[in-house]
Amino acid sequence: MIRENPLSYIRQFVPRVFQDVQITASNHRKNAVALRKFQTKCLNYNDCGENEFNKEFVKNVNIILPVKKGQANVERIINFIATFIKYCYEEENHTMNDGNTLSSRFTEFLLRHFLKGIEARDKNIRLRVCQLIGIVISSSETIDDDDLREHLRDELTKRLLDKEHSVRVKAVEACSKLQSEGGDIIEKLLRIMQNDPIADVRRAVLLNIEFKEETISHIFVRARDVDADIRRDVYVRSSGEIRDFRVLSIETREMLLRYGLTDRESQVSKACSNLLSQNWIKHANNDLLELLAGIDVVGSNVAQDALLTIFMKRPDIVQTLKFDESFWENLTVESVFLAQVFCEFNKEYSNKLDEVLPDVTTFALYIQKYINLMKKTTLKVDLVECEFIFGQLLIISKFLDYGDEVGRRSMFTLLREILTFDHAPISHIGSIVEIMKRLSIDERDFVRFMTEILSDIRSDAADVDAGDETDSHDSTLIEGESDQLSFQIENELSVAISNLNIRSVTSDPTLITNVKCLSIARYILESSEGRLRNNPPMQDLLNGFIKPNLQSREPLLRELSIHCLGLSCLLDQQLTDENLVLFIRCAKHEVPGLQNKAIMAIFDILMLYGYSFVVENITQGSQILDLLYGCLHQENPLVQATTVQGIAKLMLSKMIYDKDVLKELVALYFDAETETNIRLRQCLCYFFPAYCHSSVENQRLMLQICVPSLVNLMDEYRQPNSNKMVPPLQIAQQLIDWVDPSKVVKSEQNEETRDYGAHAEIAIDIIKELFIETNKELRKFYCQVLNRLNIDESAGTTRFKKLTLLTGNLKTKKPFADAVSRNAFKRFEDSLLRYYGEAPEPLDDNELEQIKDILDFIRNIQEEVPSGRTSVNRLSTRSRSESVTNFE
Repeated sequence: MIRENPLSYIRQFVPRVFQDVQITASNHRKNAVALRKFQTKCLNYNDCGENEFNKEFVKNVNIILPVKKGQANVERIINFIATFIKYCYEEENHTMNDGNTLSSRFTEFLLRHFLKGIEARDKNIRLRVCQLIGIVISSSETIDDDDLREHLRDELTKRLLDKEHSVRVKAVEACSKLQSEGGDIIEKLLRIMQNDPIADVRRAVLLNIEFKEETISHIFVRARDVDADIRRDVYVRSSGEIRDFRVLSIETREMLLRYGLTDRESQVSKACSNLLSQNWIKHANNDLLELLAGIDVVGSNVAQDALLTIFMKRPDIVQTLKFDESFWENLTVESVFLAQVFCEFNKEYSNKLDEVLPDVTTFALYIQKYINLMKKTTLKVDLVECEFIFGQLLIISKFLDYGDEVGRRSMFTLLREILTFDHAPISHIGSIVEIMKRLSIDERDFVRFMTEILSDIRSDAADVDAGDETDSHDSTLIEGESDQLSFQIENELSVAISNLNIRSVTSDPTLITNVKCLSIARYILESSEGRLRNNPPMQDLLNGFIKPNLQSREPLLRELSIHCLGLSCLLDQQLTDENLVLFIRCAKHEVPGLQNKAIMAIFDILMLYGYSFVVENITQGSQILDLLYGCLHQENPLVQATTVQGIAKLMLSKMIYDKDVLKELVALYFDAETETNIRLRQCLCYFFPAYCHSSVENQRLMLQICVPSLVNLMDEYRQPNSNKMVPPLQIAQQLIDWVDPSKVVKSEQNEETRDYGAHAEIAIDIIKELFIETNKELRKFYCQVLNRLNIDESAGTTRFKKLTLLTGNLKTKKPFADAVSRNAFKRFEDSLLRYYGEAPEPLDDNELEQIKDILDFIRNIQEEVPSGRTSVNRLSTRSRSESVTNFE
């Protein structure tokens, strides 16, 4: 019997299969079965049959290699190749074949063939090769040849650094198939995920790298990636990979929730919310207390946001909560926090809170219970827990109904005792003062009671000082209090207390008393609204507690008293007139904490009463602008950032409209020395777009200082220590964007007042600079900037005539020495002529008058001395070095 010769029609059969699978993916399985049978026939026909099949197969595959990505028919062919290889291995598994098989030989042949094109010139070939290698590796079961496996690793890791990011993406996907074999592939993938500038490449690593102990920390760092899709994928992938959130460290859980729930992109915050409300709560058996135990609510900054998210996403769990008597009798840090957040969540629905909260008298007993525990507890861990529960109960007290007079009196008496308690946590004073105000009849009654309490605190402290020395038990309490005092001052009052140590506090308990009194005074003033002079108890507070501490030798007390005095001035304009000179003197002080508090007070006064009013009507008000200029260049980053924030607020509110001030802010924004001052940079990053794009007048002011600022920044860039500065073209592009007229918000502004040809003014100033500048690299840079401006017919004929007059004279009087500058300047000229024709029309008398300044400028240039720069008046007086710097 004559056997059928499959090789006789191999060139018809295989191409027909490839043609068929391009049409639809539904026939891939059928064609894979048919192609496998044909491959087997070729193998069984003669010794050359297998080789002939392989050659014909890759011959058809080669056709798709140069095709760029995105072609649907090519993607179907690649999917078919994966289907075919998988089917081949399935068939061999059914027959229990081991070792060297037809499928393993076929895949090795494909891999060796594809490796020949992995360094091809054509980026499409490199991309397809990497894509097919990844498909073959993932579809096959194993690669037995060690040399081939090593060759694949070497070549694919080289493609991780390919100049085309699309190739790098496919190389990442292919490399990820080999990461289980060890080597340094995982390390290289992690490096790519951290450093690659293209988001698609970093995302490819994130989605393909193995989720295990050595990679998990690097994966979670991507929750702060600049690309929103990558940040979202961190949470989407985590929801499937993390089997129990408690395997993560407390710090990692906190980081994931903080970054995700506060993300400005809704898709990221939604993914984090789903991770929390669907997966993590499931890991905790839908028990909120168990979930909170895994978040560590005492030290957490995001636990409340997390709990509110679950309340909104999972109402079914909220309905199961029970706040009965047993709950309140056996409070833990988790349960009291749960109750506090529940009250916050339902504060608009008083009927729900009435069902949850006990009556005021009973609640006062719960607070008293933990006050007593705090007095008796000596272990630091227990003390921290008691203080936390106590603080949460105070917050919950704000939601109580004080209509019951008996309960109101009992709560008032308790809170008064707490404030006079020697070692009451200073961090909870704000909550206590807020509740005391709710319990008072009116503001005058409130201030009177609080002033009496302050007098009692000071009297008790004086009695203690007059009596015997503190015993060892009291000394321990004071030492614990000093820790909390430091934490509170540092976090809530933002005061530098590096020179305040436990010994000084222990040896001087009067300092604790004064800090406590000033803290209470601060909260009293913050919650008051009436005029200070109409409230005699407020005068007693000012004269009896705040002013005496202004002369204290302790820097901490001076800072707190300046803070309180600033709040007092907001309640009385006459008091501002009396004390502004004091704030100015403190703002010039060398102590950064005192400086910062005084500057904050000055800005509060300016915002309340108005900059113009203060300067014109308040004593020493005329010194404020000079003071602010000085503070902008303070060495202390906190003082500098506070000043920038205050000036930004004044300029946004249009109290200050000064181009010199704006120019200083621009210089600070790009200054390399402010790189580490995150507060300052973040403030200015928001300020400039908001300021320039909010009104025509603001943008006009920025337009006036645009080129002078650019010139000064280029001076800075040419200095030896400017390597951390933003590249010049990026600086120029940022300045151009801020003065883009099309980005001004359309509101009540008349469209006719908006100058769409404003970029022409920048071009005029830059060309003037080209007349003056002699440095070759700087002239090249300015020519590049000219081509980034958006100048069209909206600039008007007068500006066009100014530009043509300047450009014509520049080419004859100050020609460019290099071809790059000449070509760039020629492109700028050509772009002008596209809108205005080949030449300007003759000038009339009115136009001659308008361009007189240009004619005078050109005439002065003709008379300038050879040095070039000293004959023209400059805004910047710093000398310019002639060092050659590459600005491209």
